[in-house]
Parts: sequence; structure tokens; C-alpha cells
Amino acid sequence: MTQISFEFFPPRDSEAQQRLLHNVALKLADLSPEFFSVTYGAGGSTRDGTQQTVTTLIDAGINAAPHLSMGMDDHEVILSLLDAYRKHGVNRIV
Repeated sequence: MTQISFEFFPPRDSEAQQRLLHNVALKLADLSPEFFSVTYGAGGSTRDGTQQTVTTLIDAGINAAPHLSMGMDDHEVILSLLDAYRKHGVNRIV
């Protein structure tokens, strides 16, 4: 069986976050993707937006996987982010 996933860039504000959830993600969920991934901008530029988008998707019952780039963030930031994802039930990281 072929599995698909969809990738999103994190929206810049909460209004766009809700549009992504209601106008895109929930409709694409009908196609039964394995997961939705959320990008992580160069140097962590979208780190907070990625985390917020993943959390929003998971809270809506959608399997979401954050991208994680470790080149520019310090050790403590990465550990904190991983801990937050674990506590929120994330079971896949891209």
C-alpha cells in the first residue's frame, strides 16, 4: 500500500494557523496520510512556529512530525524542544 505525507511551512500568526488547520489540514486528512510534517527554517528561524503548528495539528487529532535542524541552536534549546515534543505525544521527527 502506498503511504503519503504532506508538508507544511508554519504559518506566521494564529489566524493563519487556524486557516491552515481548518481549510487545509482537516481536508487533507480525509486522504489518510501517514503524517503531516512541518518545516523548520534555516537556523531555527521558524522553530517556535513549527512547534506551535505541530501542537495545533496533534491537538486536532492529526499525526504531525516536526522537522528539526540542529546546526544553529544550542544544546539546551534542542533538549528543551525535544522534551516538549515528547510530552505532547510526538513520535516522529524529520
